[in-house]
Amino acid sequence: MKNRNVKSSIKRIGYTLSLLSIGYILGISGSLVPQMTKAQPAVSAKDDAQVEITLSNESIKEIQAAHESLTQAMETLKLEGNYTSATEGVNSYLVLTGGGNAIEDLKQGTGIDPFTFAALYAGMATEEISDDLSWDQSDRLMYKNKIVRIFSIEKLKKRQLILDNLLTKKVAE
Repeated sequence: MKNRNVKSSIKRIGYTLSLLSIGYILGISGSLVPQMTKAQPAVSAKDDAQVEITLSNESIKEIQAAHESLTQAMETLKLEGNYTSATEGVNSYLVLTGGGNAIEDLKQGTGIDPFTFAALYAGMATEEISDDLSWDQSDRLMYKNKIVRIFSIEKLKKRQLILDNLLTKKVAE
């Protein structure tokens, strides 16, 4: 009877060690690690051609006028040395909050404005920085091997205050 209990205990220990070994091997091999998936399918040129604009002509005219005004403001900020973008096109956030230097923000690694953040993820980086951008294993954008982050909440609030002050400031004509 005692001999049978010893054999049974040895079998249990053997099974336990086998299971632990199999689990360890599977764990270090990464064969059971969930694979990363993308939340949205890639957009193709064909998809872009099918985008339907359901806005009124008046809305479209106002958007076009706003874009023209933002472009003019961006050029003025550039001339004054208050605007450096890391993305193609007009960065409306930097323009409306009095300018900024998105490239310097990237280099510092402390956060970038929301528009730059979105535009970089959308593949709209300028040639100046595009070679320094990459993706990590978790599909996070990296600049010079540092994760690209958005401004801190405090900095976003400060920029909003700047916008509020700019909108209420009385300017001589």
